[in-house]
Amino acid sequence: MAAGVLGLGASSPAHAQESPANYGAAFLGTTVAYRPHGESFEGFQHDLTATAGYGRFIGKTVALELDLGPTFVRGRYSSFSLVPGVVWAFRPFAYTAARFIVPVDPEPGLVLFPGIGLSRTFGRTTPILEVNLSRTVGKGKSDFGVAVTAGVLVGF
Repeated sequence: MAAGVLGLGASSPAHAQESPANYGAAFLGTTVAYRPHGESFEGFQHDLTATAGYGRFIGKTVALELDLGPTFVRGRYSSFSLVPGVVWAFRPFAYTAARFIVPVDPEPGLVLFPGIGLSRTFGRTTPILEVNLSRTVGKGKSDFGVAVTAGVLVGF
C-alpha cells in the first residue's frame, strides 16, 4: 500500500523544472510478516491490497500523496482504507515515506506505515518497490507487521 515518487523527483534544479508536479499511482501490496499483540511472529498473511492515488510535489524532492483502496484476505474483502503520506526522494533512485493507513470500513482505525523504497524512471513512468513497517495505534493493543508493495507512478 505504498507509493514512491523517486524518479519523478529532482536530482538537480534543471530536472526539477522538467519533472511533472502531479502523478497518478497504482499499487499492489501484501504483508510478509506479522506479530499480533502479545503473540509470536506469523508469516505471510494471505492478504492483497490494491490502491490507487494522486501525488503532488510540494518541493524539489518532497511530495504529498493520498491513496485509497480495498484489502482482500484469502480472496475475500476485508477492509477499505485511505492512505495519506509524505514522501521524500533523498536520492534519484531511493525514497522514504511517512504513511498512515486509515481504515474506514469495517471500522475506523489508524496504522503507522513508514517505508523505504527504490524506483527507476522511464520517461513519465516510474515503477517502485517499497518495504513498510506497520503498527496499529489507538486501540491499546499494538501489533507489528512488515509489508512489501510494488507499483507504478505516472507523471502528468
